[in-house]
Amino acid sequence: MEGGVHISSQGDAALRVRFTADDAEERWRGVRRLVSRLDELRLPAISGVAATYDSALIEFDSLGISPEDLRSLLHYVSTRAAAVNSLPSMPSSGVPAGEEPRYFRVPVRYGGDRGPDLALVAELFGESEDDLIARHSADWYLVRCFGAPAASPMMDGLGREVSVPRRSDPRVRVPGGSVALAGVQSLIYSVNAPGGWQLIGHTPVELVSAHGDEVCAYRPGDYVGYFPITDAEWDRYEGSPMEEFRVERD
Repeated sequence: MEGGVHISSQGDAALRVRFTADDAEERWRGVRRLVSRLDELRLPAISGVAATYDSALIEFDSLGISPEDLRSLLHYVSTRAAAVNSLPSMPSSGVPAGEEPRYFRVPVRYGGDRGPDLALVAELFGESEDDLIARHSADWYLVRCFGAPAASPMMDGLGREVSVPRRSDPRVRVPGGSVALAGVQSLIYSVNAPGGWQLIGHTPVELVSAHGDEVCAYRPGDYVGYFPITDAEWDRYEGSPMEEFRVERD
């Protein structure tokens, strides 16, 4: 470990870069700097990059680059390159300089069958369901990384004063579009999948698609907000692509 970075082998075709700064925000910004720089370099030997809150898994073709050379490159990009300003600066949003974070405000039907855990979560926060809905829909949530399943946006939650417990009996099938909380994080399930997060609502918006140029409209460093809708309004928004809900920050 050197310079706040630890690089380890993950089998014979991947390296993991873990940032070790004491500050969680600095760890996350380090990950975003690394991902941004690798995206700029576009090395043919790197076949995939999977980033989380404090680390990134770099998959590579050992016929195109040796593990030793890649390790040296990743260490330089993660530490020394930043010191000589060869990396783009990184504002608090995690988006490289010159690129502004994007904002999406999506419709959500809270509670009922579409948000069966709303009452439980409201009780945890000591609020009524209406107050929790107002609180949840009043804020912006920073997308930290892509999570499971299928590029679901992993975001900050409602604050750190309450840690929302996961369900003791995870659901076998959570509908895609479900808006969920667990710990101090929030998530929108992008597709149908098993899951144990607490479900407070459901958006009719289509988060991911295999038919466009990009799988999803959002990226880490963007922000997601919500506005409540009724059952009667559901059909108006159902199946709409998320890009349609991009807005200027209010």
